[in-house]
Amino acid sequence: MMIAPLKLSDDQFERANQCKNALRVQFDELADQAVNAGWDEYDVALALADLSERLIETTAGRAGSEADIAIAKALLEIKKSLLTSH
Repeated sequence: MMIAPLKLSDDQFERANQCKNALRVQFDELADQAVNAGWDEYDVALALADLSERLIETTAGRAGSEADIAIAKALLEIKKSLLTSH
C-alpha cells in the first residue's frame, strides 16, 4: 500500500493529521507483523516509541533548535508515561 501524499495546507495541525492518517495503516501493519512474529505487544509499542523518539531527535537536530528538541522530547516522554501506566 502506498502512503497518501500531502494535500496542500497552511495549517500545521491539518498537515500533522494528514500525515498521521497516511501512516496509520502501515504503522498498524508493522506492529501486527512484529506481534505475529512472537514479540509482545507492549514491547512492540515501546520499541516503536523509542524509534519515534530517535526520528524526532534527528529531525529536530537538523533544524538546529534546542527548544524544538526539548519540546519534542517532553511530548514523547508524556506519551511513553501513558504507555507504561497500563
